[in-house]
Amino acid sequence: MNDHDSHVSLYRRWRPQRFGEIVDQVEIVRTLRNAVVAGEVAHAYLFAGERGIGKTSVARILARAVNCLAPQDGEPCNVCGSCTTILANRSLDIVEIDGASNRGIDHIRRLREEVNFSPTDLKRKVYIIDEVHMLTNEAFNALLKTLEEPPAHAVFAFATTEPHKLPRTIVSRCQAFEFRKIPPDMIAARLAEVAASEGVSLTPGALALLGRRANGGMRDALVMLEQAISYEREEITVETVLDMLGLAGAETHQGFVDALEANDRRAALEIIDGLVERGKDLEIFLGDVIGLIRDRIAEDSSERGEPKIGLDIALARGLLELKSDLFRALDRRIRFEIGALDLMGNLGPGERDLPPSTVPVPAEEATPDASEISRAFRAERELTPADAKTESPPMDDRPTPEEKAQGRLHPALDEPALEETWATMLDEIGRERVAVAAFLTECRPTLRGDKLVLLFHPSHSFHKESLEKRANLQYLAGAVHRRFGDETYVEVEFDPNVERKPTERELLREKAELVRRAFDGEIVKEET
Repeated sequence: MNDHDSHVSLYRRWRPQRFGEIVDQVEIVRTLRNAVVAGEVAHAYLFAGERGIGKTSVARILARAVNCLAPQDGEPCNVCGSCTTILANRSLDIVEIDGASNRGIDHIRRLREEVNFSPTDLKRKVYIIDEVHMLTNEAFNALLKTLEEPPAHAVFAFATTEPHKLPRTIVSRCQAFEFRKIPPDMIAARLAEVAASEGVSLTPGALALLGRRANGGMRDALVMLEQAISYEREEITVETVLDMLGLAGAETHQGFVDALEANDRRAALEIIDGLVERGKDLEIFLGDVIGLIRDRIAEDSSERGEPKIGLDIALARGLLELKSDLFRALDRRIRFEIGALDLMGNLGPGERDLPPSTVPVPAEEATPDASEISRAFRAERELTPADAKTESPPMDDRPTPEEKAQGRLHPALDEPALEETWATMLDEIGRERVAVAAFLTECRPTLRGDKLVLLFHPSHSFHKESLEKRANLQYLAGAVHRRFGDETYVEVEFDPNVERKPTERELLREKAELVRRAFDGEIVKEET
């Protein structure tokens, strides 16, 4: 085997081997190290968070730490017999299971049978289940019994990117840790260490750009660094990273914003034309522009002035809508150009001087950029002058503490008003997320205490599963909080008693049957 065949990816070579090498997750690392030192390691851990931020690495380090023959302040020594056996993947007592591939009940039943046997060559058996949320309900039920009465020699480490999909009975039996995204400056610092060890030269600007584009994930950052090394063997600069990732530079972002503000249609179209010619991703470009405006909104209003902030908010709102439409567009260039021209047309001279209070607050979006912008919008709404006139009713009509003390309930929690409030919310969602609104039309809403339960007929499993996707569920939760109050939560369930609405095809067939009966005819052909 030659060197080319034995090449190991950068992110695998630089995978953390000790707790001290984990970037940023200080509280989690400290807790686990203290548990190892005190000999009080729990029987089950749940590691939740975005991809590539250290969940599985921490689980593997923990597996070595609890079996290490010479631990050092809770850290595995990585040189003793147990550590080297685990590092070489030769131990039968360390079992890694991919929840996405081994999600059935048969795999969990085998685990239940094997877990009761004593370890073969180590002190503790450790079961690491990655993407545990992918297990079926039957598999979770089979796993529950083991978690309730675990053998003293067994430790479970579950990793997931979607903890909300895990049954509460499983979560309640684990010590849960929420891994946070790694700050860009910490990612850049780590990449600088890796680059120095690999003999690669990067400019500070390139390191900072890679840190930002990694979106909080160290693994993604290392993958991009390796891609940049392959792309440019000499010094890696900002231009190198931009070309490699198909991104536009900061000056292009600023130029596009300037063109929108100045109502310069020619300049805006020329920028879009240049992006297309250079093969840049228009959706990523829009996200970067929104991020630029977000940073401007976050500045002190006393420095920039409220009219200018009001324009920024209007621009961000329009660009967020355009970005959402761009995802579904058949011709992204044409949709981008029309959307930009339309946005400039809506920002006439009169509207460009509006204070922030006259700009509607957008709903929470599923992307990180949108949620950050929305938080900034809410902060700006608090700065609105008391005498400012708003053209639209406030999104939040919940009672004040004084009104609650007088016995007034939020209108949405009053059962007779449920249908009206639901219709209003559905109309709002229809203007912002057409697909989500289409899914919701097939459900029946009902209130159970502080929960708004959406009931679907079992035949509408596609609608239910689509709503339960992370992005849709987060958006729906935000919409429910706005209309029904922060104390109201949303759940999606099957209910066979829900009236099943006929499909368009079934309605058409019914009408055809009526026509056939009226004219005593015959349906000779049915188009599929």
